Amino acid sequence: MVRMWKIISVLLIGTNLLLAEGHVLELKHLGIRQLKYGGFVLNNDREIHIRAIGAGSDRAMPRIRSYQDDPENMFAYAWIINTATRKMVWRMTIDNTKKYKRSAWNRIFDEMVSLKAGEYEVYFAAVEPSFFSLNGGFISLGKLIEKIFTGKDKWDEAADDWQVRVEDVDEVRSERGVREALKRLKEKAIIQITNLHDNDRARRGFTLIKPAKVEIYAIGEGYRGEMYDYGWIINADTREKVWVMREEDSEDAGGAVKNRLFRERLTLQPGNYLVYYRLDDSHSPDEWNANPPYDPYFWGISIFPAEKDFNYGIVKKYRETIKKPIVSITRVGDYAYREAFFEVKENAKIRVHALGEGRDGEMFDYGWITNAENGETVWKMRYEDTEHAGGASKNRLFDGVIELPPGDYVVHYQTDDSHSYEEWNSAPPDDPEEWGIALYPVAADENKVTAVAKRKVKHGNIIAKLVRVGDDEHLKKQFTLTETTKIRIYALGEGDSGEMYDYGWIESVKPHRIVWRMRYRNTEHAGGARKNRMVDTVITLEPGTYRVHYQSDDSHSFRHWNEKPPYDAVNWGITLYKIDEK
Repeated sequence: MVRMWKIISVLLIGTNLLLAEGHVLELKHLGIRQLKYGGFVLNNDREIHIRAIGAGSDRAMPRIRSYQDDPENMFAYAWIINTATRKMVWRMTIDNTKKYKRSAWNRIFDEMVSLKAGEYEVYFAAVEPSFFSLNGGFISLGKLIEKIFTGKDKWDEAADDWQVRVEDVDEVRSERGVREALKRLKEKAIIQITNLHDNDRARRGFTLIKPAKVEIYAIGEGYRGEMYDYGWIINADTREKVWVMREEDSEDAGGAVKNRLFRERLTLQPGNYLVYYRLDDSHSPDEWNANPPYDPYFWGISIFPAEKDFNYGIVKKYRETIKKPIVSITRVGDYAYREAFFEVKENAKIRVHALGEGRDGEMFDYGWITNAENGETVWKMRYEDTEHAGGASKNRLFDGVIELPPGDYVVHYQTDDSHSYEEWNSAPPDDPEEWGIALYPVAADENKVTAVAKRKVKHGNIIAKLVRVGDDEHLKKQFTLTETTKIRIYALGEGDSGEMYDYGWIESVKPHRIVWRMRYRNTEHAGGARKNRMVDTVITLEPGTYRVHYQSDDSHSFRHWNEKPPYDAVNWGITLYKIDEK
């Protein structure tokens, strides 16, 4: 009630947030909003007088324990950045302030500060801390009890004194004046994605007709190897990632340690480019849940010319052409397996866009591509090659370009029993209709790849195929070789503790003997449950007649899994391919 009365009082009195008295910038009533700002101009190098009252602990943090922490350990404080360079030139710290009056937290800075001629922005952040802090926190249990039983609000009490006063400047700018200066600066960017909100997903494109040296200026959220608000740049034609905001490449952006800054120069070659930026559901200019960065209104990504004499004429508007997919398997539901077929006439680059489910290094809904003639997997959607696709963290996206030689291919997609386009058990991805896999032509190779009907795919190299084996089955097939032949064996089965329960073998008819057997020691993990085993090997068989067998026990088989299925579940069983060495 105390805070509400103070807010109403400010509204009734009509007090300005920024007072410009001659050559003095003054920010007052600083406990009402999280972030307030103003600006000033200096026509020459000089000392200015700054008097600022904020709040914090009595010592800097000895150790960072959370991404929410600010090493300076202040929760109400001012700072100044240079408008042109976007660099912080002064801020309140524990070391340069001292206790103010008898307040438990308020601290004052009252000194002269030397600055170069230029334009400056003054910010004051007041982000209310949690009641408890392990690092010499701000609000004790006693103060919490006092607030509950007496109605006293220590935040309001402390905020009454907060202010910033900057004297001896040549020009004062209001918040509106600062916004106009920021607008002028952003207009110099080749492209910029700022003014963002929680959960935003943004994309901008541009075209270069000549090489360009650029500077990327980006601010986001990240901690210990992960990014939560971040951007990246791709070549729109090849889908190759040109630049990515990676936490390990960042520097401190000021405020909470999770605020990360990127400044990097690079040369972009002529071509089409797409710039992306995504935010999670918290900590943005909408509302900061920890101390904001020093440059809060550049949260996002901006690309500026790196040279003063940059020719903006080489930057053209990006015009996207909607390409029809070669094949598309999308809107896939639970417990599904789907496949499609395509032919590559010459060496060709293909864009793969695959959306699926994965967690802790494993994929549960995913796609892969195999060679139709020999069954070899030529591409697989691996967790380590994916990125977050929006929504729940298990929504994963692969969007990249692969190159394939001439041949016939099969694109596969399979899902487990939950979290799919049919029904989501967590937040869906940004593009739920794309759940599945689609292949797109790359501009230069558009005429080299075509979809084909299943009947046109050649299976001449397949000698025997006993797959999608269910419970309690014993399948077999006889075949004859007229010459010494190398055979590729690809088999998936169930095994544990040195034994196989679902497995295959090959025997010669005359004389009757086993010439190859799927033994546990010769298998490797096939993905999913550890008991899913795989063998992919080559043997040589002499001319003669043979039988290939596959036998399963009473559980854990195709479509009857009692634990996680293998990656290539549709090939549960055994397949033999003839290796043509001619």
